[in-house]
Amino acid sequence: MPVEIKGAIALRKALKNFTPNLAKETQKELGELLKPVTNKARGFIPSQAPLSGWAKASGNGGFPLWSSGAAKRGIGYKTTPSKPNRQGFRALARIVNASAAGAIYETAGRKHPNGREQAPLGTVYSGGVSTGRQIRSGSKNQSRSNNPEAGSLFIQSMDQYSEIADANNQTGAGRRSSKMKGRAIFRAWKEDGGKTNAAVIKAIETSKAKFYAAMGYK
Repeated sequence: MPVEIKGAIALRKALKNFTPNLAKETQKELGELLKPVTNKARGFIPSQAPLSGWAKASGNGGFPLWSSGAAKRGIGYKTTPSKPNRQGFRALARIVNASAAGAIYETAGRKHPNGREQAPLGTVYSGGVSTGRQIRSGSKNQSRSNNPEAGSLFIQSMDQYSEIADANNQTGAGRRSSKMKGRAIFRAWKEDGGKTNAAVIKAIETSKAKFYAAMGYK
């Protein structure tokens, strides 16, 4: 008795186990669909450091140095399933950013449009005795810079090249997410207007039909 395949992940497993050639064909097709958006996203990466000094070694707590080439190369696509997110959802095909500096450029200001709140000053003690030194310490959502405008200026420097675009609901459906906003990948996704998303879904449905035909299902 034919077994109905529910979900793209189940389909991929079935293709791989029973029709490997069709599995490779499907992955190749998905890659070709994602490639134009990927290339467009790379084009939104500035050719120079958005902020003066970002491309120079500074030893600033391991903050990733800027490299336009690395940021562009870091944008790519994957046609293998992602790990489940907190809600248990997985993506069959996606565009990713493997560059730490590129990811900062993509998302800085998404959660805090005017920069993070400045961390408070605290006195440094040694053996219970004040050293006379003060440092800023706080949560990861707070800035440790002594310049209260540092976060805002950092974000403004990147907004000169590309402001954050909201790529939510490009197909007219689906829940909204703050993670669907950015300067490169999500800007490209927004400008695509949902065409690639629709094409990916169609390709998956076509693969499912081909799988059923190959297995002799009616």
